[in-house]
Amino acid sequence: MSARSKLIPLIPTAFTLGNLVCGFVAMALATDALRASGGTGPLDPAFGHLIIRASWVIVLGMVLDSLDGRIARMTGQTSPFGAMLDSLADLVTFGLAPAFIAKVVYEHTMSELGLPFRPTLVTSLCAAYVICAALRLARFTVFTDDDDSHEIFAGLPSPAAAALIVSACFFGFEGPTELGAWLPGSFMDAAPLWTLRLLPAMAFVGGLLMVSKVPYVHVASRYVGHRMQVGAFVRLVGIIWLAVIFHEWFLFLSANIYVLGGLVIAWRARRSGHSPLDELPAPASGDDDYP
Repeated sequence: MSARSKLIPLIPTAFTLGNLVCGFVAMALATDALRASGGTGPLDPAFGHLIIRASWVIVLGMVLDSLDGRIARMTGQTSPFGAMLDSLADLVTFGLAPAFIAKVVYEHTMSELGLPFRPTLVTSLCAAYVICAALRLARFTVFTDDDDSHEIFAGLPSPAAAALIVSACFFGFEGPTELGAWLPGSFMDAAPLWTLRLLPAMAFVGGLLMVSKVPYVHVASRYVGHRMQVGAFVRLVGIIWLAVIFHEWFLFLSANIYVLGGLVIAWRARRSGHSPLDELPAPASGDDDYP
């Protein structure tokens, strides 16, 4: 066996382990945020800065998670071991870490506002999210074949559920900047705080959707292939630009639209009696492709 063939299997594993480390680092940063809080209000800059860093680390985990499987398939190194390791890493980064962040941010927010809250209820809601993430990942690992197209997921994917939580953190702590400067002050005073106060409920709903059979489209598999039209490529670049510049709004709106979109697809499919795929816009096609 050549040195190259021995090296290749390490690459997807390294990406998967990097995803796992992202989950641990995110929880460590959330813990540091509690110690750094100076008690200057629910949107304490010291606390918020570390929570935002933790959220970005989870986003990095999403990037690594999207690459490890693709690299394994490209190099012909898919295996039950890799699938199991990927699920374990996802459970930490998209299950434990977002739930922990939701609990920490909610309790900090309520404490700084001087409002009562029920720690046992909050812990139960966040624990339900973790349980649902574990069940969803186990179901996906057992019942999904490498040959599946993955155009439609049964239930909300765990990275999307995590995005629902971390994007709320972006919006809550950074919403008053950028686009927020163009909106009424009363709205920007209330919206970020209410978003943070609803985090445990959002986690619970995200957990239920993960174990549901609600269809969710795999955007990359269906609309971003190996080749795409030039116009589609330009739109993709524009979307990425918006995501970078206005991430605190763009990610929050995108995550919520994606979650609600699955419910709309399920409702339309049930009403029409068609497959959920029939309710989706057709992938762009044409001869003017970008490689």
